[in-house]
Amino acid sequence: MACIAGLGVASLLQSCTSSQYVTKSEIEGEYLKVLLTEFSANKKYVLVRAEQLNFPIYLYQVTPTEYSAVWMECTHQGAELSAHGEVLTCPAHGSEFDKTGQVMQGPAQSNLRKFKTKTDSQYVLIHLS
Repeated sequence: MACIAGLGVASLLQSCTSSQYVTKSEIEGEYLKVLLTEFSANKKYVLVRAEQLNFPIYLYQVTPTEYSAVWMECTHQGAELSAHGEVLTCPAHGSEFDKTGQVMQGPAQSNLRKFKTKTDSQYVLIHLS
């Protein structure tokens, strides 16, 4: 029982600490810029907020040079999603989406809005239009 309890606490702590917002991001032209150094072997995603945006963006590192960026607004009724590792959940009605924005569980029927991404030597660039 102690081992099982330890595993539960460890996964809870991991999910709490890995849901970190990026501290430095900026919008330049049509791009939201996120430093590549925000990612590490233990940190595969970040939540990106900017004052000009109504919702955060979930930015997931698929490979060292490929990223997935999705809008964290539920397609069911517009609530802000919560990130739990590689799953995004809606606190309003329980819809779930995977790390690329695909519906895993309803009531939402539409996938999340996706953004194109590219990288340069310092940044992941999220194309906002």
